[in-house]
Amino acid sequence: MRLYDVTQRGFASARPLTAKLPAVPAAVPLFSRGRARVIALDFDSKHHGPDAVIEDVNRVLGWFEECGGRTVVDVSSSGGRHVLVPLAPGQTVAVDELRPLLNQLAARLPTLDITPMTNAATGCITVPGSRCREGGYRQLVDDLASVVDTLTVGSEPATITRLATLLGGYSTHQVRARGVKAEIHASTVTERVIGVGDQARLHPKFCRTTSTPPAAVTTFAASGQLDTTRWLSRSEARQSVIAHAVLAGATAADIAGRSHTPEWAGVKAAYAHYRNPDRAIRRDALRALDWAASTLPDPVRDTGHKQKHTGGTHSPILRNWLQTATNWVTREYSSRRDRWTTHAVVQALAWASAVAGQVVEGVPVVGVGGRSLSIAAGMLPETTVWSVLERLREAEGSPLLLIERGVGQNPDRYALVTPRCVGESERVAEKSSLKTELESVHPAWSVVGWRHKALYDAVAASAEPLTSEELFERVSIGRSSGYETLLDLKVVGLIASVENKIMLGSVDLDTIGYRYGLTGAVRARIVRHRAERIIWREWLAAREEARTPAEPSLTLFAVVEDASHPPAEAYHVAVMDSGPPDWPK
Repeated sequence: MRLYDVTQRGFASARPLTAKLPAVPAAVPLFSRGRARVIALDFDSKHHGPDAVIEDVNRVLGWFEECGGRTVVDVSSSGGRHVLVPLAPGQTVAVDELRPLLNQLAARLPTLDITPMTNAATGCITVPGSRCREGGYRQLVDDLASVVDTLTVGSEPATITRLATLLGGYSTHQVRARGVKAEIHASTVTERVIGVGDQARLHPKFCRTTSTPPAAVTTFAASGQLDTTRWLSRSEARQSVIAHAVLAGATAADIAGRSHTPEWAGVKAAYAHYRNPDRAIRRDALRALDWAASTLPDPVRDTGHKQKHTGGTHSPILRNWLQTATNWVTREYSSRRDRWTTHAVVQALAWASAVAGQVVEGVPVVGVGGRSLSIAAGMLPETTVWSVLERLREAEGSPLLLIERGVGQNPDRYALVTPRCVGESERVAEKSSLKTELESVHPAWSVVGWRHKALYDAVAASAEPLTSEELFERVSIGRSSGYETLLDLKVVGLIASVENKIMLGSVDLDTIGYRYGLTGAVRARIVRHRAERIIWREWLAAREEARTPAEPSLTLFAVVEDASHPPAEAYHVAVMDSGPPDWPK
């Protein structure tokens, strides 16, 4: 939490969250790893007064209700209000994704301050129950039970896209992205659109189930009557009508046809100033389709929170290598901060060898790139994976041996060799906590922290509950670090303590992955990697083309006969006999 400093007039100091209510206003960060799970809208009464705040809040609450959003409202002693919009479980949003919508809201709501949601590093919001600067406390508008239910269930997944559609504030100009962003955009749109040309439409699984648009949208479509509280111009109003039709599954041809019906007379009038209204309508419909397909979130379905977690091989060779390699890392990296990320990369190498490698004379060999390993290592950053691989390759007695440097599209090839000091590693193996089944690292550790994984695995692999001392010895971790790790794991619910015995808790890794939308995060990284590989292949092809010499022109070797002079027969005979003759000078 961050505490308010009167001298600096801001939330300057930060400290751990406490059970006791702070004596000064306290705010909590809105972003974790650059992404937010709640949209916090701050309505300030300083300039326009409490009545203007109430008017703006009621207006935005109505908009969110139309778009499937659920809200929590609290009020301060000065009359300012906060509107908290929890996103769907597993859904997060970044500043750049949210900024266009925030700008649209700020243009329509004079008392709205969008600053907290526009800075991922410092963005924070005071919570209900916190003290106010003017005295008193922030009070919830609704009862506590309904607020808890709202925060637990969250909003519908497409709330943000629907609100942008309602306000008509999305851009109809196609974004001319370049490089990786362009490839990601094209790949996403291709997967979510079916049909081509004027018959293209949004895939049914992304369409809104309730096809009836809001009353203001249907009113403008039929009569052209403009609701100035939500639309700043007729251009935004017609965009809203078209986008609602796109989200319902209509094609550009369908939308152009509707413009000639009485129900869409207002839309036809809004395009009347164009030389070719039908062409303009089809153009805007296709652009709205492109925008919707690229911004809609993946459908969130609760299937018991079970993720498709890769793994499930029982190779004795790879399992033994992973055991000895893990023990080697534990011994060599015992006092280093990168010990836990190195463990993750080692496990990812073993899994990659199991699914895509081969065994050559009893030694596992695998060719794998850092991008693929970053996903198999529990969503480690690619730069971290490359750094770990470089250190492992150069370390003396390392279990990883580089046997072939990657060239072009081919990745580096590694031999998973037995590290030195095998006798010692076998002694350490007696207290091993590794599972008998080879798996990739669960992406939930990117949220919980990779340094907690070894202790959790030890608890999961133990047939009986362990004391904290037994657990620390098994994982080879210090007491202070061990107790900090136990506390963090207890907070998230992965472990529990009963009578000083440590056992698995009520929350599993799949549940954490579901809460934080890690399935979508993994898919987004796979799409980005695919786009980066496309750009890399294009660069390689362009370089190869530049290095290849051009084909010589045949005109350089053409024989030109001069018909004005007879051929020199004597010259030809002389060349055939003894070489060319000496011509007179």
